[in-house]
Amino acid sequence: MIQVTAGEPAILEYTVTGTPELKTKWFKDGKPLPASKKYRISFKNNIAQLKFYATELQDSGEYTFEISNDVGISSCTTSFTVLGWYCLFAKSPLVLLCAEQNCKISGSLPMTVSWFKQDTEITSSAKYTVQFAEGSASLEIKHLDASDAGVYICRATNSAGSKESSSTLFIKGLVICFTFLDILLIFTFKGTTPLTVKWFKGDTELVTGGACYIMTEALSSYLELYAVKLTDSGKYTCQVSNVAGSVTCSANLFVKEPAAFKEKLEPTHLVKKGGYAELTCEVTGTPEIKITWFKDDRELKESDKYNISFTKSLAILRVSEVDTEDSGEYICEAKNDAGKDTCSSVVTVKESPYFSKEFQSLEVLKDSDVVLECEVLGTPPFEVFWVKDDKPVRSSKKHRISMEKSLISLHVFRFDASDVGEYQCRVTNDVGSCLCHSNVTLKEPPQFLKKMENISSLRGGTVVFQAAIKGSLPITVSWLKDNDEVIEDSNIKMTFVNNVATLMVRSIELKHDGKYFCQAKNEAGIQRCSALLTVKGWSYPEGLQ
Repeated sequence: MIQVTAGEPAILEYTVTGTPELKTKWFKDGKPLPASKKYRISFKNNIAQLKFYATELQDSGEYTFEISNDVGISSCTTSFTVLGWYCLFAKSPLVLLCAEQNCKISGSLPMTVSWFKQDTEITSSAKYTVQFAEGSASLEIKHLDASDAGVYICRATNSAGSKESSSTLFIKGLVICFTFLDILLIFTFKGTTPLTVKWFKGDTELVTGGACYIMTEALSSYLELYAVKLTDSGKYTCQVSNVAGSVTCSANLFVKEPAAFKEKLEPTHLVKKGGYAELTCEVTGTPEIKITWFKDDRELKESDKYNISFTKSLAILRVSEVDTEDSGEYICEAKNDAGKDTCSSVVTVKESPYFSKEFQSLEVLKDSDVVLECEVLGTPPFEVFWVKDDKPVRSSKKHRISMEKSLISLHVFRFDASDVGEYQCRVTNDVGSCLCHSNVTLKEPPQFLKKMENISSLRGGTVVFQAAIKGSLPITVSWLKDNDEVIEDSNIKMTFVNNVATLMVRSIELKHDGKYFCQAKNEAGIQRCSALLTVKGWSYPEGLQ
């Protein structure tokens, strides 16, 4: 007899001998087994196999394998049972906490003994104890649960070869199921009527009603629990009594809650470039729960980039030093024996705006058109705000604000004295902002802070005219005498240092007498100031010089 749980794979296998050509046939409940994608039939090297990929309840039945050749025919039948999420108990089920498989071995030493379950070797651990002493090999399995049921193989090997022995472990009286499923417990019995049947959970008697239904027939009783919950876990007992006495049958029900998210990830997560993203969700369900993180369907592993933790039902993924390529959909998968659940969050990594080029302070001419321009980088979209002297500047006939790609500009038309001030440009996005500012002023025409003074000098002397000037640079200074430009020579020197214009005339002669002008000029205008040079000297009679 073979028993499997619905959804699990299963193999029916026979080894045959005989003279070729051998022909094989498979039957289920006496009828030829039709072709199907749910299983595969093979016959190779005298081994016949019927392999189920994922068993279903309707696969239960009597399977017959038939082998034939020209001289005869032989067959073998196996009872194959697929268990659903219900449990059937007959007579005296036993709740097992530990199981031990023993195998007596004889043969020449040295000898090694190995244990296997479904092709997986078993070694000593907290779960298993493997021993081999005095020709007896044993495997002890602690803390049994439903997954421990199956076929166990003991393999002994020495220099002459190897030999195997198998044993099937059935776990009775232990029912493991998942929440929201229906459970049917059946107890069959014999005895002299009339019989009284009672069902208990722990010490509390159960009666039909709500999520519980009890039905008793001649020699059996059924307890059906609907949509079981975690609180339905416990020991269930069926008691049958008559005048001669009573008998009980018990089974432990352990309800597993599927993994599910009590608190899911935030649907979206906005992160600043260079910072970190922390995704947190809360998981419920029966342990052991496995947490797996994915980004765009790629599984994430613990690394310097990713820190993954699952403590006290909180699943946390921390992504450090995020960059724009870390943007994407992050998925958390929680999985246990009872089921799995997923939740996701779309992470967007944005870079704060910053200026790659800022505008500078300016001096401009009155009535000119002025352009303040800067270049901004980062993650768009951006919001741009212009301010003059703490007051917003908006597009108008006087101002035009524009942004093309990364270039931002403010045009001020016919700049005048009212437009003078500090201009600021603030650029923001979802994760940050940047600011640049400068002063824009009108260019000053030249202005004399200290003007030239009239000077008198004797012939042969030296005179110096000076004037202090302010205004927007560059300022060009020139000198004139009686409206004729003064040219430097060996006796005439002109300088303009530290905003002071100087004209020095040496070896004064009568021809130097006259009116002198200092002329200051820049882009904003021109100004003059003047002074008289009076040359004094002796007057000689004719012929006496």
